[in-house]
Amino acid sequence: MAREHAPGGGAAAPASATRYILRSRLLRGAFLSLVISGIGMSITAPQITLFLVEELHLTDSQAGLYFLTNLIAPVTGYIVGSVSDRMGSRLLVFRISAVAGFVGWALMAVAMQAWMPFAINMLLLSGAGAGAAQLQAAVRDELNRAPTPADNGVVAVMRTAMAFGWVVGPVLGAVLGAMLGLRPLLFLTGLSILLSIVPLIGARAVPPPRGRESEIRMPQTDEALGEDAFEAEGDAPAASASASAVRTARRRSMVPLLFFTAIYVLIMCGETVKLAYLPLYMDRGLHVDAAVRGAIIGLQPLVELPLMLLAARLADRFGVTRVLMVGAVMAVGAHVSYASAAGIEPHIAPLIVGQLLMAGVIATFGVLGITVAQRLLPDRVGTASSVFLSAYAINAALGGFVGSVGAAWLGMPHLFWIPAAIAALGAVALVVLGRLVPLGRPRG
Repeated sequence: MAREHAPGGGAAAPASATRYILRSRLLRGAFLSLVISGIGMSITAPQITLFLVEELHLTDSQAGLYFLTNLIAPVTGYIVGSVSDRMGSRLLVFRISAVAGFVGWALMAVAMQAWMPFAINMLLLSGAGAGAAQLQAAVRDELNRAPTPADNGVVAVMRTAMAFGWVVGPVLGAVLGAMLGLRPLLFLTGLSILLSIVPLIGARAVPPPRGRESEIRMPQTDEALGEDAFEAEGDAPAASASASAVRTARRRSMVPLLFFTAIYVLIMCGETVKLAYLPLYMDRGLHVDAAVRGAIIGLQPLVELPLMLLAARLADRFGVTRVLMVGAVMAVGAHVSYASAAGIEPHIAPLIVGQLLMAGVIATFGVLGITVAQRLLPDRVGTASSVFLSAYAINAALGGFVGSVGAAWLGMPHLFWIPAAIAALGAVALVVLGRLVPLGRPRG
């Protein structure tokens, strides 16, 4: 039976979401944990290349190879997510992963050999990132247990917790790095990841649903997927379904999730290109003052937070699919704006438009993407969460490659036409997936 909604559709979603989070011990703890871990990770992210070059004496190109180790994240994510689904304890997996993260960053802080950061990232830190995704899975389990009229709003508020950490963290990282040094900063990152366990002490997560009953129940919600995606699970009577048939059905049900994750990579890979080359273009090509450059770059994360809540409200009112379609179109528009800056006066106007559009892209896919991924694999939301969130690493690798090729081939600002074309391909793929597997139904 579809959930009932509060009067006014999604209009009260953000306030309602806050109320539901405050009432739930698990949701409160997850929110605080995401803030702490977000701050911890982001204080180091802008400094890691500097650490590799200054402390371990790698060249600039060698340091860049470090980020290729992130490509192991999808494999690690799948393994950790599968373990979480089988163990039936999201928080235990999260705690183990947090400890692994602390050990990894502590070892990174004392690393003396150039190969050590590469091995540490692949063996320990990739697992820590995948474990953090289990908090999102625990939130979904809780919302499945006790559905609310503001489920999208709850997910949006959780996403703002992560975004807040990444807004505050880089500033703290720059200050603390100058005061303490790079190695203590890495250890501080590990300590913050360990401390992210604290808000969840005493919290109990709902065990993930098991069995065929849960597989059939979730598509019956108002925002759930169409029955076509789950035909294999629902056609045969439970009494006659063999274990091999269930496994085959589940393998088939991974396809929409992988397709959607690939779409997310296509839509978002241009963000890495922008972060790497837009500051250079503003400095060398447009000769924009440093203060103005900083204001333009900082505009995006500032706008993302309110847009995340707005995206949840719009999804409640118009449906997830339509909002994601708008986000995909905004991704194309953002890169077109960057590419067109040289021909428009004043030059910073299209850059500001591009930043606002890109904030909308991150708000829509950042909030609604994880929800769609979990609903594409409702019997294994732990696996779905880890696989989808591991796409961040693929985005960085693909974006770095696209930016390098584009800079050599087209130069700036024309290199931004490449991510615009890739995002357009992602938008078309999203239309195709939306027709094959309904991603949600609009609320009245």
